Amino acid sequence: MTDRRFGGPFVITGLSGSGKTVLSRALEDIGYLCVDNIPLELVGSLFETTDRDLERLAVVLDVRARGMAERFPEIFRDLKRRHPDLRLVFVEADPAVLLRRYSVARRPHPLRDGAIEDSVAAERRSLSEVRGLADLIVDTTHLSPHDLRRQVVTLGGGDGQSAPDLSVEVASFSYLQGVPSTASLVFDVRFLPNPYFEPELRPLAGDEAPVTRWLTGQPEVEEAVRRLVDLALYLIPRYGGELKTHLTIAVGCTGGRHRSVYVARRIASALEEAGHRVVLRHRDKEQWRYT
Repeated sequence: MTDRRFGGPFVITGLSGSGKTVLSRALEDIGYLCVDNIPLELVGSLFETTDRDLERLAVVLDVRARGMAERFPEIFRDLKRRHPDLRLVFVEADPAVLLRRYSVARRPHPLRDGAIEDSVAAERRSLSEVRGLADLIVDTTHLSPHDLRRQVVTLGGGDGQSAPDLSVEVASFSYLQGVPSTASLVFDVRFLPNPYFEPELRPLAGDEAPVTRWLTGQPEVEEAVRRLVDLALYLIPRYGGELKTHLTIAVGCTGGRHRSVYVARRIASALEEAGHRVVLRHRDKEQWRYT
């Protein structure tokens, strides 16, 4: 795959098992509207009626579309005349690699009339004219799904290094209720001074003024918050570099009401100030009851 960037709209096609689905999902992750395997007679009307910007449209077609080999070349030429920016991306892989992928996945090839080796070869022959129309040929023989996704982000206009629109959720929780299953980072703050043992603070939550004043006044709390924020700011771009689109930072204490709420709020505020898109959630704050 080349390093040349160009945006859509795209028609994505190619050999079965070569990675068209991975490619389309990667485009979806960066904001494309991807339409998969519609009848050929609807392709033209889709380009005329979509209410989305055409440059963010990707249509995925394969040999299952009736008449793909015979009819698609003329359909594409007509679309290209009407939409000069339209790009055809053809995805392929070495036959031996395709056979191995089908063996691992244990899925039938769309052309089921004979042995899978014959089906792979027949599909390649039938789509040769379509391949000749391609603006870009993507050979996934030596690409892992992750490598393909990274290159597709570049194809679609990203920089290939970070995930656009990475969203961050900061969630406080109680260890008594369990660690959130979606957490990518877990910060255990049970080592911090506990407002629970201050009778006047026990019934309050970590985002109420008396508790925040008390915790802010503890030097070890301020140092811990600073270090955790620095770690989060260091790690977020690196998660982005792995093309994650959502990151959950979970902050836990015993009851999920005091320390975790306070620290989660501080981390979320610092990340927002640094320009990140952040959602703050207190999972267990209201489950704790003062007795």
